[in-house]
Amino acid sequence: MKTKRLAIVLIFAFALTFSFMATPIQAKDNTLDVGAIAWEESLAIADLLQHIVRTELGFNVKVTNPNAGVAYTAVANGDLDLFLESWQPMTQANYLKRFNVIDFADFGPMYEEAKLTWAVPAYVPEDMLSSVEDLAKPEVKEKLDGEITGIDPGAGIMNISDNMMEEYDALSGYTLLEGSGAAMQASLKSAIMNDEWIVVTGWQPHSMYGRFDLRNLEEPKKMLGEEERIHMLGRTDFMADFPSKVSQFLSRFYLPIGMVNNLTSMYSDIGEGTGAKWAEEHPEIVDYWINGVDALE
Repeated sequence: MKTKRLAIVLIFAFALTFSFMATPIQAKDNTLDVGAIAWEESLAIADLLQHIVRTELGFNVKVTNPNAGVAYTAVANGDLDLFLESWQPMTQANYLKRFNVIDFADFGPMYEEAKLTWAVPAYVPEDMLSSVEDLAKPEVKEKLDGEITGIDPGAGIMNISDNMMEEYDALSGYTLLEGSGAAMQASLKSAIMNDEWIVVTGWQPHSMYGRFDLRNLEEPKKMLGEEERIHMLGRTDFMADFPSKVSQFLSRFYLPIGMVNNLTSMYSDIGEGTGAKWAEEHPEIVDYWINGVDALE
């Protein structure tokens, strides 16, 4: 899989090189406008990307935090240069279906093996609650106060969870709570500190899996899907407005899922400045992203 991924990246990078033999148009205000959903892994990657683009490529970076629906529309309309969290093929399929492939410049996956989840603290007895179907048990529903703790409305996991509420008879009488990623984590932390039961909508990679001992619920109907790829999408005329070195960097920007988990955990601990620290610790990876095969010689 890694060899195939590298081959695809190199082909794309060489294609970009030949596409930009002429002098490119300079981006407006010398600034890359990036949309990163306010989720930890997205913010962590944005911090890293911002650091590299600014220090290695000489561009300013402006990061905003739209929800997924707003981000897709903004990129398709040309109001946003880059969106970091396109979950494919299933999680954000409803957004992708609204637009044509030509509405975006797809720089390929930043990482793979991501997965949507419903999770519970590991101390919740598995013989009582191991599957979404077990939520039908009266004693389980009572322990949970008939609530599933979600995140921000419009997120792919929430759209799918909404559908699950309709499709599973076991969820009759339950309420899917809307909030934010931070509010969900706060609720999870509070429940664990008080040894209470809770079901949260989640995903991997996520720092909560590093902080807490959690167990994912089985989901027999597979509505949460299988493993996902997380792509970067640019506006359709991105390559006309930014130098080839920027597009080539974005096409080579790829991390194994374990590194995404580590980066996310680091961001959870120190916040802004994570990108600079991570880049300092992994200079060979940054060198490859910037210089491609030349960095391997």
